[in-house]
Amino acid sequence: MARNKKEDEFYTLLKDFSALIVEAAEEYAGIIHDYPDSMSRLPQMKVYETNCDERVKTIMQKLYTSFITPLDREDISELALAMDNIVDSMYGVTMRLDLFNITDMRVEAEQAADLAVTAVKELQEMINRLPDYNKKPEPVMEKAISVGDIEDQGDTVYQNGLRRLFHEEEEGHGGKYAVTWLRIFDRMEQVLDACDDAAGIVRAVIMKSA
Repeated sequence: MARNKKEDEFYTLLKDFSALIVEAAEEYAGIIHDYPDSMSRLPQMKVYETNCDERVKTIMQKLYTSFITPLDREDISELALAMDNIVDSMYGVTMRLDLFNITDMRVEAEQAADLAVTAVKELQEMINRLPDYNKKPEPVMEKAISVGDIEDQGDTVYQNGLRRLFHEEEEGHGGKYAVTWLRIFDRMEQVLDACDDAAGIVRAVIMKSA
């Protein structure tokens, strides 16, 4: 019986990293949906942010000591850093909820958080399929493109959020409220941008090998 070839350690590290990002995204979305009742959960996002930093350090150390890598070293490095930026951006959102003393939640923020969960799950599928990209590039590219499509949906949510925010004069909120939420929406958009950045690196890898 033929034995299955052992998976390269870098693929395993990236898969484990993507699974951690999915956990972080689900917690992120849960905090957004339950806010402000979820304020006590805000420190958990710092835990995820720190754990992701450790994953990047591990990958970089392996790159430094490994003679052969399954992808170009620069691609692995850029992918790991891009994946880390996803959780950094999520943490940035939740931190601002506290710093800006937010006491309500906007429906567009909930929609953006849900899109982030969808995007990172597609990203996880992309990473899981990455070991076979030389033989079967289409499934990997499909997921990489899907992340970009989700980011486009996020742009629409962002625009809708700003439009409604600046047209709600009847709510009686002052300019400070609008500017505060503008900054939070900007950071939420960065979460989806970071997802697409990671997917874009993989899209480029596949195109180079085509």
